Amino acid sequence: MKEGEFQTLAEKINDSLLAPGSQGAAAVTAVFQEVWKDMAARMDVDGDQRISLDEFITDKLEAARAGAVAAHTRKRDELRRRLFEAMDRDGDGKVSMAEHRGIFRAFGVSATDAERAFARLDVDQDGFLTIDEMIEATLEYNTSTDPQAGSSDLLGPLGPR
Repeated sequence: MKEGEFQTLAEKINDSLLAPGSQGAAAVTAVFQEVWKDMAARMDVDGDQRISLDEFITDKLEAARAGAVAAHTRKRDELRRRLFEAMDRDGDGKVSMAEHRGIFRAFGVSATDAERAFARLDVDQDGFLTIDEMIEATLEYNTSTDPQAGSSDLLGPLGPR
């Protein structure tokens, strides 16, 4: 694809639908110029003022991947919220130490380890876990390479203590 092809397409649309020199024709031309600039800025990796088939496909794959990651993230956030709501047995919008221990018991984690994890996850040290603390902890747990990160105990100890 080249810029001239977008200009030709705009001209064909204008010839078919709009009066020559009209505001509508100028608007169509401007839109196609803007679309070209946007596409070229993203896709014309080698700077040759063309978008090759490889550049086009690479851009579409990257966009699909980014969309899939965003959809996955939204789904995971929804699941985190639902899990948090299930942990919040009394419905007060926060998870107490007792509620947290109950979940950890289901994972086979000792009360001592559950309490240690809770203390690390309770960032503001108010004695409760909020949805924001849980989302931040699960995000850190899934992305951090730091074994000392506060979220490393999210699901209990991962190795011998």
